Amino acid sequence: MKLKNLILLGVLLLPLFACDDANTDYTTETKLIVDIPTKSYLANLSESTETYHFDGIGIFCLSYSNELKKCPGDVVQINPGVGSTISFEALQNNEIIEELQLIISYKIQGDDNYQQIHSVDLLQAGKLLSSDTHTLELDDVLAPLINRLNENPRYLISIEIKGLANFNLSSNAQFAIPLIIESEYNSPRFTL
Repeated sequence: MKLKNLILLGVLLLPLFACDDANTDYTTETKLIVDIPTKSYLANLSESTETYHFDGIGIFCLSYSNELKKCPGDVVQINPGVGSTISFEALQNNEIIEELQLIISYKIQGDDNYQQIHSVDLLQAGKLLSSDTHTLELDDVLAPLINRLNENPRYLISIEIKGLANFNLSSNAQFAIPLIIESEYNSPRFTL
């Protein structure tokens, strides 16, 4: 009888000693791509005959994106990757973008107005975008956006661009943000 009790006690205590601390932290690297449709209109500037103003807005919500759906469990932290860019692939031979402003805003779903997070002039000190250099690196200006995404991935984020060009810009700009998403999956795991 004592032997049966000892065996039964051993069987009951076996899961306590066999419990394996499972690694439930996952890191997913992904790239969020936001297309920004642009529209242009002729500017009334005395300095040049062919100057166009352009603007465009791209809106996204990280919690509804396919990039976040790939992450197992609950999102714990969102970190910026390296290589965030904005690009204008449609630039051709003599087409030049002379001024470019990036405005990042957010709003809670259900609100009417966006609140500005960050605004920056991307082409400073005589820099231009042309067919040779149609992409700008944005790693140093995206910290406020990543902070807001960490605060709540359900925010609607607005990426707005404004600028001046020597041509009628009517194609999409592409905003690409590499993200490193840390998530946690809480599931008990036992090994025998």
